[in-house]
Amino acid sequence: MPEIAFVMAPRQNLFFVEIVEALRHELTELGVRSRVCDDGFPPAAEELVYVVIPPHEYVALGGQLPSRQFLDRTVFVCAEQPGTSHFDENIELAPLAGAVFDFSRWSIRQFAQHGIAAEHFRLGYSPLWDHLDPSLERDIDVLFMGCYSERRGRYLAGYADSLWRWRSQIILSDNSAPNWAPSARFLAGDDKWDVLRRAKVLLNLHQGSAPYFEWPRIAQTIASGCFVVSEHSADYEPLTPGRHFFSGKPENLMHLANSLLEDDPRRRWHANEAYGFLREELPLRRTAERLADVAAELARRPVPASAPPALPARDVSALSKPSFVPPSVTDDRNVSALRAGLKDVRLDLLELRRQLERVKHEVRGEPPTPPVRVDATSRSYVAATPRVSVLATVYNYADHIEGALTSLAASRYRKLEVVVVDDASRDGSAQAVRAWIRGHPRIPAVLLRHPSNRGLPSARNTALGFARGELVFILDADNRLYPHCLEQLVAALDRDPDAAFAYGLHERFTHEGPWGLMNLFPWEPERLRAGNYIDAMALVRASVLRRIGGYTTDARLYGWEDFDLWCHLAELGERGAFVPEVVARYRSAQHTMLALTDLSETTAFSVLAERYPGLMGSVRPPL
Repeated sequence: MPEIAFVMAPRQNLFFVEIVEALRHELTELGVRSRVCDDGFPPAAEELVYVVIPPHEYVALGGQLPSRQFLDRTVFVCAEQPGTSHFDENIELAPLAGAVFDFSRWSIRQFAQHGIAAEHFRLGYSPLWDHLDPSLERDIDVLFMGCYSERRGRYLAGYADSLWRWRSQIILSDNSAPNWAPSARFLAGDDKWDVLRRAKVLLNLHQGSAPYFEWPRIAQTIASGCFVVSEHSADYEPLTPGRHFFSGKPENLMHLANSLLEDDPRRRWHANEAYGFLREELPLRRTAERLADVAAELARRPVPASAPPALPARDVSALSKPSFVPPSVTDDRNVSALRAGLKDVRLDLLELRRQLERVKHEVRGEPPTPPVRVDATSRSYVAATPRVSVLATVYNYADHIEGALTSLAASRYRKLEVVVVDDASRDGSAQAVRAWIRGHPRIPAVLLRHPSNRGLPSARNTALGFARGELVFILDADNRLYPHCLEQLVAALDRDPDAAFAYGLHERFTHEGPWGLMNLFPWEPERLRAGNYIDAMALVRASVLRRIGGYTTDARLYGWEDFDLWCHLAELGERGAFVPEVVARYRSAQHTMLALTDLSETTAFSVLAERYPGLMGSVRPPL
């Protein structure tokens, strides 16, 4: 009997660690010894054979490949999609190994085209992955787990109008660095098994256009009693579509999921069929047996005389840090300088307009900054005792503000009030708000008006001053809430009393429809060092917002007030609670505010570094 050494790099993806653990369990049951080595290839021994899974990641993380004699006694297990750079790296490395396996038959065919003989490494049922608990209530209707891509974001955004009706969890990972430790954006261990055994339906969307059937995720899902609804794929045999999983076009997956969720006996029947088939017909032990046979063959080859290379000392801590960088941060020096100049000109014009307004008031014998006026209130406003104050500001958004407020009227959470500040609009925005208030007398609402324009942060601070709720939600005039939004965010803060704010995923939309997702990841303060990734539409404890003085009115951060708020809270050691559901809709449009926000980043990053040295002090602003 050979002994198998699974050679892995330090801090390798947990995805592969789980597969190695399951394989080792099966090998132990077969009487085959195995171990895991994360400090390089162990010294040669007559019975010792090596397994590297996957080779490209091992090398990318600093792993050193030994001499040809060692590699003759080494099995490479590959797991990358054809057409990716990672697969191309495996193509280069595979000829060095004594034997090659791959999770996908499609990949094996691609290997054959390069003259590489590879065997199918079929994943299936493992007792370590079996977390079926018939007595447990499945309280997650729809689950998605996978790395974020624009393609996935676009389709998930298209499902949002259905998802809010169900209890969902959308867990998006950032694969720009290895996910070597569990986190809120990459579930592993007990946390992953917990959501799989609680979920009814898992959506499987391809990361790119390739129809790759993700066997590891599918096998673990079925073994936990959750049913899979997948985009059309290749190489899913011997599973049968329509029986062991449902398959359809990506735009139709939520329709398929809805049909199962609305007929729970049918869903349970299919889930049990898939579970039984996986357990009886696709045991992982058969793959472990084949691996042991191949290892026995390789163990007959000559034992290397030389020592394997030591794994070099390498600081891989940076590999675990979020590296999401907004595309705009990569502007070159000339473009950034031009944007900075344009922004200065636009801000100067805005300030000049406000100065002229102040002069007009002085000429009339009025204060230069006239007081805020209460313009209108609903019948229920005075007597209300809200827990949540929704703060909405409007400046020339007459075409959109009614839609934003109407989405709020459909909220399942009712202990709220609406505070709207009209920042001296000139297009009928105030009239639109007044009409909405008259049409919704049961919703506590007040309309406040600035006699002259003061800007978004000042308008928000005015609304904050009138807020009576212990929690405040920021609603921009052209965005929308789904009915479960406030309900879910309030629940998140109730579960986590130490969190300063709560936020969820947002569907990004245009006049053409859903376009993608934003607010992708949980609270990770270091991610702010690369750029803002959390929109203003969040539920914040009013006491926290007041304690820090509300939103900054520093003109240098015009359009960056939200980013400044999150950096301020991070600097103070506060944190946010993340709700992995699509709770709101964010309109993507080139409005003046958005255009100004995007004009310059160099100045803004410099100011943030000045204000928050603990968080941003070592960040170099874009050139």
